[in-house]
Amino acid sequence: MRPEFLKQGDTVAVIAIASAPSDAQLAANWKEQLESWGLKVKIGENITAKYPGDFAGTHKQRADDLAAMIADKEVKAIISIRGGYGTMHTIKNLDLGAFKENPKWLVGYSDITILHYALQKMGIESIHGAMTGTFTEEFDGFSQNSLKNALFGEVAAYTTNPSRYNTFGSARGRLIGGNLTLMRNLIATPNDNNFDEPTILFIEDIDERMYTIDSKLWHLRECGHLAKCKGIVVGYFTDTREEDQWQRSVYDLIHEYTAPLGIPVMFNFPCGHEHPNASIYLGREVEMCVGEQGGVLRFV
Repeated sequence: MRPEFLKQGDTVAVIAIASAPSDAQLAANWKEQLESWGLKVKIGENITAKYPGDFAGTHKQRADDLAAMIADKEVKAIISIRGGYGTMHTIKNLDLGAFKENPKWLVGYSDITILHYALQKMGIESIHGAMTGTFTEEFDGFSQNSLKNALFGEVAAYTTNPSRYNTFGSARGRLIGGNLTLMRNLIATPNDNNFDEPTILFIEDIDERMYTIDSKLWHLRECGHLAKCKGIVVGYFTDTREEDQWQRSVYDLIHEYTAPLGIPVMFNFPCGHEHPNASIYLGREVEMCVGEQGGVLRFV
């Protein structure tokens, strides 16, 4: 199920789904930026709410904001202002079936992987892309433009530079994934994606130790998820600690898990907790090709 792409005059909602946004994130020029794209902006009632544990209000408050924007027929896309932590509690207080009645684009990354996974389980496409809290003066512009292009249906493909970690080959399947930590947390839950149809897996993460990355990849392998993949796309693994102690980089570690699979693996994909941050359609059928000149990820 693919929501309608946006057009001039459409309305988007900005809400807090997980952690409370900082004052700087609230003050960033995201409203003006979205309006400059010809869009109208609705803001969640509880976007400035705070609750102990760094939540953006209670679990119910966040769920209520999300439910209100799903039900609002004027709203064509819902963008999370930030990630952080708490989305798993938000969706437990929400009837996700409402997305099927009013399909619309859901945008975010990091902790929002929980909601992406739930939508992918339901067969609804979503956008792994820049959140409005990152719309700061230091923002490089690519990430904003990539999000705009994705919302308006103008993203067709991305190319990547060669990497010594790449495994050559071609594959086709449904693109799923997001933050590795959250994907591991979802294993054996109702929202786990069991990779029962041809799947291209995208992974990224931030601020993890080498042993935690290792344990998550080990878990994905031992539960059989990695073996079901037709291809893997590797985004940023930002601020990984203890690489010196392990005497190799996090990408060496990922390569150790992916190379034996005998499937194409694309490193150097510009997506995750850094800039430039490319917006991608999760749940979409994609074709990937990896060779000596680098990689291509094409949305079908």
